[in-house]
Amino acid sequence: MIHSFLETLVPVESDDDDDDSPDVEFAFSIKASAPAGAGTAVTPEQCVALVVCGPGAAAAYASCALPLAPMPWALEVVKETLVRTFPPPPKSPRFFVGRGSGEAGEGPVVVAVLDAAVPGDMAAAWAEALLSAFPAATEVAMLDRIFRAGWRTSCGQERPQEPHLCGLWTAAYGASGPLDRADALALLPAPNAVEGLAPAPLSRCGGSRRRGVGGLGLQGGGP
Repeated sequence: MIHSFLETLVPVESDDDDDDSPDVEFAFSIKASAPAGAGTAVTPEQCVALVVCGPGAAAAYASCALPLAPMPWALEVVKETLVRTFPPPPKSPRFFVGRGSGEAGEGPVVVAVLDAAVPGDMAAAWAEALLSAFPAATEVAMLDRIFRAGWRTSCGQERPQEPHLCGLWTAAYGASGPLDRADALALLPAPNAVEGLAPAPLSRCGGSRRRGVGGLGLQGGGP
């Protein structure tokens, strides 16, 4: 890879090192009442791939363009660990499996769709609970956005034009990346960095030798 994977992940740092409040924890559960059209034959332990769609364009694309079956699963904060905080913890993502996945001997693919951002100081705990819920998912994809206004360029470079997809991937994919076509996913160039939720699951994938990829779509405007 052109530059260090870890250098492009922005860690979340606490503003108060002396904070004695308990760490927030998240727990995965199966709902007692399933949504309409929910699948029940698939269990979390069977899923071989996990796709996380961040709020905004990625969530809209997954909800409208992908053939998905809703699942009665939830990832929510453990109330006993919750202290008064702002921003508040996120609601559970909506979980789906790809219709037809799991057939013909292939393992099912789970898609988690976020309707709101996960606060930075909760991202590590959220990612740990999510990945632990799908132990057989050897491939993890995080789909999110990078704002054009925040795109940083080196001397003499120009900002790319939409539509533009770039990202990072863990070493388990090798130098060629996760896609068959080398030009299908451009490497996120320095000095840009992956921010928000994505660094947490990608760092854990790298540490556990899972295949992890963060795909960022260039979006006009700013946060």
